[in-house]
Amino acid sequence: MIKKITIAAFFLFAAFGSVLAQQRNCASMESLEKRMKKNPALKQRMAEIENFTQKAIKNRELSRIDGSIITIPVVVHVIYSNSQENISTAQIQSQIDVLNEDFRRLNSDADNTWSQAADTEIEFCLATVDPNGNSTTGITRKSSTTTSWGTNDAMKSSAQGGVDPWDTSQYLNMWVCNIGGGILGYAQFPGGSAATDGVVMGPQYFGSSAKGSGFYLSSPFDLGRTTTHEVGHYFNLRHIWGDGGCSVDDFVSDTPTSDAANYGCSTGHSSCGSVDMVQNYMDYSDDSCMNLYTQGQKDRMRAVLAEGGVRRSLALSDKCDGGGSTPTCSDGIQNGDETGVDCGGSCEPCQTSSNCTGEISTFPYSETFESGIGAWTQDSNDNLDWTRDSGGTPSSSTGPSSGADGSFYMFIESSTSGTGYPNKTAFLNSPCFDLTSAAQATFEFSYHMYGSSMGTLTLEASIDNGSTWASLWSTTGNQGDSWFTASVNLSAYLGDTVKLRFNGVTGSSYTSDMAIDAITLTTDSSGGGGTECTNISLSITFDNYPEETSWEILDSNGAVAYSGGTYGDQADGSTLNLTGCIDDGCYTLVFYDSYGDGMCCSYGNGSYTLTNTDTGTVLVTGGSFSSSQSDNFCLGNANRQDTIDVIAKTDNSSVFIMYPNPVFGNFINVKTTASKITYSIINMLGQEVSKGETSTKAIDVSQLSRGTYMINLQADGKKATKRFIKE
Repeated sequence: MIKKITIAAFFLFAAFGSVLAQQRNCASMESLEKRMKKNPALKQRMAEIENFTQKAIKNRELSRIDGSIITIPVVVHVIYSNSQENISTAQIQSQIDVLNEDFRRLNSDADNTWSQAADTEIEFCLATVDPNGNSTTGITRKSSTTTSWGTNDAMKSSAQGGVDPWDTSQYLNMWVCNIGGGILGYAQFPGGSAATDGVVMGPQYFGSSAKGSGFYLSSPFDLGRTTTHEVGHYFNLRHIWGDGGCSVDDFVSDTPTSDAANYGCSTGHSSCGSVDMVQNYMDYSDDSCMNLYTQGQKDRMRAVLAEGGVRRSLALSDKCDGGGSTPTCSDGIQNGDETGVDCGGSCEPCQTSSNCTGEISTFPYSETFESGIGAWTQDSNDNLDWTRDSGGTPSSSTGPSSGADGSFYMFIESSTSGTGYPNKTAFLNSPCFDLTSAAQATFEFSYHMYGSSMGTLTLEASIDNGSTWASLWSTTGNQGDSWFTASVNLSAYLGDTVKLRFNGVTGSSYTSDMAIDAITLTTDSSGGGGTECTNISLSITFDNYPEETSWEILDSNGAVAYSGGTYGDQADGSTLNLTGCIDDGCYTLVFYDSYGDGMCCSYGNGSYTLTNTDTGTVLVTGGSFSSSQSDNFCLGNANRQDTIDVIAKTDNSSVFIMYPNPVFGNFINVKTTASKITYSIINMLGQEVSKGETSTKAIDVSQLSRGTYMINLQADGKKATKRFIKE
């Protein structure tokens, strides 16, 4: 069956690339959509590439010229925060082996189900020559305190704690790190920036359990097919269902039209009048189900590698030809047996001590800025200073009116002499803290971020006396006119000497003052909490649009006690941990999404969890909702009760609390004070698939197939629409 689709139609439907991706979660199409928003010229560039591809395929069909074997040099950058993520060389090699088998149609599970299955005549090898001409294993490794990288390409930049790519015209760069947000991997399509070109993979999805034991892999995506899928995107392949319904497709004539992704191994499943090719590497099937590329997909991939193609230089690269000079300890590349850049292995040991003078070694340590700024210092490598003050900041409707502990605090005056905005940076450096004998360490501080154009506050750490910094904690946006307490675990720095700094970046106007106060560092288990409040932590994992997320904690009178967001400067898919000590009592936590699609699961698997850290009890968890979601919780000896009156003060969607979500059983429950609920369930094609009325508040969804649905709820004159997932 020949399928036709215009370039414009592809871009129209590209936004729906992962709407139905509830199991295998590839973020390549979402990444492409975001790149096009940031760089409008990319859309035109990709249209030009598509025109070239179609012409190249047509000319190839007319001339019937068979291609020769193309070998792609690969460099794998492993970025790890724990030993599991620092995957073995054997696991990496198993992934290269899988790529070669899959792309050459040498995979042992190849069958004759689809006659159009093809050998792409593309092979892969770990690079043997680095950009400086030295011998290399084709693998670099970097330890990092970042535990979740998101999909904003931070792992591809040394300035953001990641690893810069090797020459992307000569190497296929692969970054292996924990992406977070349920994302298995993502790739950059041809035509994007060279600074971010390549493939990103989660470590537990990189390699094959069939080729060795002891690998860090997660079933059912443990046979290396996720990387095969992402490399397909890298070579200009779309998802096999075209990221839309039957009217759109993947620019490939010999793959059957499909209306959605397939999961598991649903062989024989039909859509759009034909059987779906669920075994194709560009579907969302389990690894054990995938086994082919088609001739049409081969033609698309080889077109970008052909003469005039956007990846032609990669096809001609000789970085797998061996040779090169012997690695040295001063060539600026991690190669040979080095464990870091020019250090470790046969080179001098990598630096682990800070060489930091003026160390603090007696704990607990505290600083409230009542008598000056103590051992803290301003930094000369910024363009704004922190200011010590009391009694309120000069600008109206921004900043604190008093300290969190005593009268004084440190703050950034964003309108100082008219030079404090936009995006000015102010560093405040701590003394060095000697944790070599500490069994545990906790750093706590109070922060205040009130203003309509608030910027970002980050806590960073260094173990080399300020040469390099790693982010430990960050928050952004208007937090309201309140002091909050953050608690940061420094266990990663036990046995070492660490220096900390506050990195404040102002927003777009003068209303972006931020302040810090009441700093403590303790090395015992007592922590910094008082007896009249309960320590809590709010962990937020963002979807791909953090700028849509905000939250409030309402007290028993419906007043806003605490608030946060939106988070436009937070990385997509990243996790933000907020801590504080809240007076005992009953509250309502309300999460909002300004677009109306919640935090999960159309555009990333976002979620939030509120925990009583004194007891370890999870108080509230959620993430799948429409415009807002509300939940009640109580702290201390307060009696738990459903404060529906408080919930009703927010919006109608919060009157209905729906759970569980996703639904793994036959029923979804709705909590409300109403005695009877009318409902209607709509699938993602806009079709009504179920409706009814219930007084039991348990809605039967057993007849629904797996997927994402919208449910319209109505009771006592209140209406709400919510999204849920049926597994």
